[in-house]
Amino acid sequence: MIYSCFVPERGTYDYYENSLQMQLNADLPVPRLPPDAGKIGVPAIDAGRPLPSDARKTGEGWHARGMVVNCRGRSGMSAFGELPNAPTWVWPVVGVGLLAVLWKCTR
Repeated sequence: MIYSCFVPERGTYDYYENSLQMQLNADLPVPRLPPDAGKIGVPAIDAGRPLPSDARKTGEGWHARGMVVNCRGRSGMSAFGELPNAPTWVWPVVGVGLLAVLWKCTR
C-alpha cells in the first residue's frame, strides 16, 4: 500500500510503501481526531491514520498518492518545534555546553 505524509517545511509529500494490500474503500479503523477538531472538517494530516511502522520511504512529490497519513514523529522535526531529532548523546553534550556558558556569564 502507498502512503503520503505531508511535510509542511517543504510543502510536498513523502511517499512510503509497505506490503499491505487493502482497497482504499475497505473498512479502516476510525481515526482519533485532535480535541480542537471542528464539526465541519479536519485536515487530512490531522485526521489521518498513523503511518505503519513497517512502511519504508520510496520518494517524494508535489501530490499525495495512496492514503494520506499522519506522520508526526517520523520526520526530522521533533516535538520541540524546529529542533531536529538528534542522536541521544548530542543533547547531554549541548546541555553541558549551555551550563558552562551560563556559569561563565554569572561570574
